[in-house]
Amino acid sequence: MSKIVKLDKKIILKYEDRQINLSSELKQNIEKFWKDAVKENPNLYNGQDYIVETVKETQEKIEMLVVKSNYAHYLYDERIGIKESKYRCCSPWGGILLLTEDNYFVIGEMDEKMSIPYCLQLPGGAIDKLDIIDGKINIEENIKRELKEELNINLNDVDYKLEFIEYPDKTRNAYGFIALGKIKQSKNDLEKRFEVFKEYLIKNELEFNRLVFLNKESALEELDSLNNYKRPYLRDLINEAVKY
Repeated sequence: MSKIVKLDKKIILKYEDRQINLSSELKQNIEKFWKDAVKENPNLYNGQDYIVETVKETQEKIEMLVVKSNYAHYLYDERIGIKESKYRCCSPWGGILLLTEDNYFVIGEMDEKMSIPYCLQLPGGAIDKLDIIDGKINIEENIKRELKEELNINLNDVDYKLEFIEYPDKTRNAYGFIALGKIKQSKNDLEKRFEVFKEYLIKNELEFNRLVFLNKESALEELDSLNNYKRPYLRDLINEAVKY
């Protein structure tokens, strides 16, 4: 399981515009893996990704250095695994767990064409070059962009705060920066809103096939009852979020 920790320190994500230096053998293994993966799912795209290369943590702050990689590296590490820690693809990402005004948590079900079909996860996603401002990565800009792209919701309309960080473990190599947010709309409001927005997404780039709503009072039981693959952080996150 991913390690979800309450965020009580300042986060600084510094960025250097260079590619991570992988070994020749690992590069060859990733290339072969990627060719096979694309044969299985032609919708895959080996776009640019970012990874955390080093982490320095003090009592006051967590400072990370982020450099470039690509999606093939990420997917190889996720599915096959990389033993050498310096080559692991620990990608930073931002996300938000929304709570409706009638007390439902909002998560998304990935479309069948995505790398993990029907996977349940938060609205959010990997770092983009648009999130890099003056040599630093702005996580709130990342969350704002992803929320707008995936759910057509403006982060400015949400009462939110960065509350948690996901640390990598042996099964998932990611640093997640997760906000909790309250939105002044009901479950039914968001369902209707998403169905309208979905028509636009289908014509462009559909990530979420549908939204899944979990009643806060029984969220863990409802999550466990779903047969979908779930991102490893999801259960621990909701277990913490129900306390708020």
